[in-house]
Amino acid sequence: MKKQIIGTLMAVSMVASLGAVNVAAEENSDITIGFSSKDNSDMFVAAIADAAEARAEELGVELLVYDAGGDVNKQISDCETLLASGVDALIVIPQSVEGSAPVVSMANDAGVPIVVDNGDIADTNYTAFVGCTDQESGELLGTWFIEKSGLKEGDKVAIIEGPMGQSGQVGRMAGFEEVGLLDYFDVVATQTANWKRDEAMALAEDWITTYGDELKAIICENDDMGMGALAAAQAAGRDDIIIGGVDGLEDAVQAVADGTYGCSILQDSEGQGSVGVDVALQIINGEDYEKDTRIPFHTIDADNVEAYLEGGLEAISGDDAAAEDDAAAEEDAAAEEDAAATEEAAADDATAEDDAAATEEAAEDDAAAEDDAAAEEDAAEETAEE
Repeated sequence: MKKQIIGTLMAVSMVASLGAVNVAAEENSDITIGFSSKDNSDMFVAAIADAAEARAEELGVELLVYDAGGDVNKQISDCETLLASGVDALIVIPQSVEGSAPVVSMANDAGVPIVVDNGDIADTNYTAFVGCTDQESGELLGTWFIEKSGLKEGDKVAIIEGPMGQSGQVGRMAGFEEVGLLDYFDVVATQTANWKRDEAMALAEDWITTYGDELKAIICENDDMGMGALAAAQAAGRDDIIIGGVDGLEDAVQAVADGTYGCSILQDSEGQGSVGVDVALQIINGEDYEKDTRIPFHTIDADNVEAYLEGGLEAISGDDAAAEDDAAAEEDAAAEEDAAATEEAAADDATAEDDAAATEEAAEDDAAAEDDAAAEEDAAEETAEE
């Protein structure tokens, strides 16, 4: 078992990188996997669940899906029910980093492998993880607002967060902190809208009224909330407010293309759902599997949205790698220039030393010549006296 980071591949090609599932679909008909989703009213979470169901059907596996509806206590109860039913493996999208942690020990006590999907959980004694690193999305979103939004340092912004204590909320805020967003801007308000579009719209309406023209941006930890904020801004005639979020929802990406939404940080729901099922099945069948699979985020903005709409994830997934390569090339070039400058300076020093030595030698020759001349003059005088 090892850690793997999946970059440019969509769900089907991810299977190849993880190792093919070698059991024919008809041979999987007696396998049942439990799937505990945190809240399928969140469009992105629902997309993960849909991808998991589609992959399970493709593989001939029975997938029992339970939706906690945003209630951590219901999620724990759902997992108890699934484990009691005798599932062969359990996949969990945690409702809360801390609050959902008991499901890990529950599965371990029942002898059932558990795959944590999408977000982190406090108890890391799970069998495998498939998902993302939420802090990465916060760093990408924060960096975009600092470097590409056109906003100035000290501008007033507001942040709409996910449910407090969830992996996405904790990680994305940590990402904002890591890139200095909270210090760069004047953050006038921070509040949760629980990943909900309608709650975010109500929050944004209130902030637009309260802060007026001074409010320059609303930074959202997911696109559902971002689209709610966008609706509020448009209703108020505030097309100048810059809004962005995370998930790469279809309407958010289209809004980026339309020029009304700053950016969307894409995470691959299809990959997280389908690969979660693949890994669970590999564990059940005693095959090699990845202990930790991280699927990276990608920034979608005006620079690449058309490419994404035309070619999907594969059309933009090279952006980050290309940027890293360019940065590395610039560093190498700078290092070579420094080395050349150092070598040239050393050569100049050596030349200066040679010149100094030559000057000193010439001075010594002149002195010797003067001594010889003086000696000859003395000898001549002695001869004359004789």
